[in-house]
Amino acid sequence: MAITSLHVARMTAGVALAASAVALSGCTAFATSYDVLDREAEPADMVPDSVVAEDSGDVADLSSARLVGEYEGTSIWLLRGVEVGAVCVLAYPDNDLWLMACGGEQGPVELSGPAGHFVTVPDDYPTPDGATRISANVYAVTP
Repeated sequence: MAITSLHVARMTAGVALAASAVALSGCTAFATSYDVLDREAEPADMVPDSVVAEDSGDVADLSSARLVGEYEGTSIWLLRGVEVGAVCVLAYPDNDLWLMACGGEQGPVELSGPAGHFVTVPDDYPTPDGATRISANVYAVTP
């Protein structure tokens, strides 16, 4: 049997279809989410004015902030980063000591400073070792 351009085109199309299926299934197998970022914003989700005044919004989308809890006097927010797929955590004990850290959505994102040591993880990820749950996505880690 002679291989014609029609056969080559069909084989190429079949290989491309199979590769696409594998690639797409790989993406969904490792997809992550942060459900708290998908809920409607509430008044308590607004970050403090001192954060808005000092952050120009070039790292985190402040309008996406969702208050996830408090730990030892520090309020914690989860936000979407301005980079595609980035997630940020904001720890706010007061106007002078607040910190924010961002990283890829695959997580974890860690933040450590005078306000404490916090770790974010996507939905359905296990609790980090030695951590205290603040929300489904944010944990406090004690040294």
